[in-house]
Amino acid sequence: MFKQELKNETISLGAIYQACNEIKKIAWQGEININVIEPLINSVYQITSENIDDIYISTKRLNTGLDFLRRQLVGDAFSRDAEVTRYFEAIGILIKNMNKEEDIFNTLRKQLAEQTMPVQEDNLGDHALFLSNLYLSTVSKVEPRIIVNGDNKYLTDKKNAAMIRTLLLCAIRSYILWKQSGGSKFRIFIFKKKIAELAVTL
Repeated sequence: MFKQELKNETISLGAIYQACNEIKKIAWQGEININVIEPLINSVYQITSENIDDIYISTKRLNTGLDFLRRQLVGDAFSRDAEVTRYFEAIGILIKNMNKEEDIFNTLRKQLAEQTMPVQEDNLGDHALFLSNLYLSTVSKVEPRIIVNGDNKYLTDKKNAAMIRTLLLCAIRSYILWKQSGGSKFRIFIFKKKIAELAVTL
């Protein structure tokens, strides 16, 4: 049981970092990697699934985030990313405040359950538009809002802005999964080496 819990924590942590790192890439470079983003968007709609592999289509689709997680845990000062870490911290604070607003979670669950369009590479733009609007009508009403830094020419692009909000929602979904799996900063500190090892072998 312990091993399964740690595996679930590692997978969801990898997904958080994958989402946050993609936010940074879009914000600074205007780079949208559909293959990396697809499993994250898929996870947002899996509100009843208990199999974490199914939530992300396949754990292998999180290799980018898991590798990023490993480098954050065991890398030197040059391999650690302060900006992505800031997003991680901000999401944790936001969720704590969202927990005081039950109507926001109810709206999210209802709207996500009503969306029947399958998640595929060729329609991720449509999903980003839907999820971005959902984020604006729910999560963005909770303070403090997450401030995304980047190059203004990319941040003001509507397609990029929609995808960034979508990825913030993906990161929130994965952070909640991480907490539901028993995840905490204390457990990251205690099991840092084991989590780093799992991030390589998953």
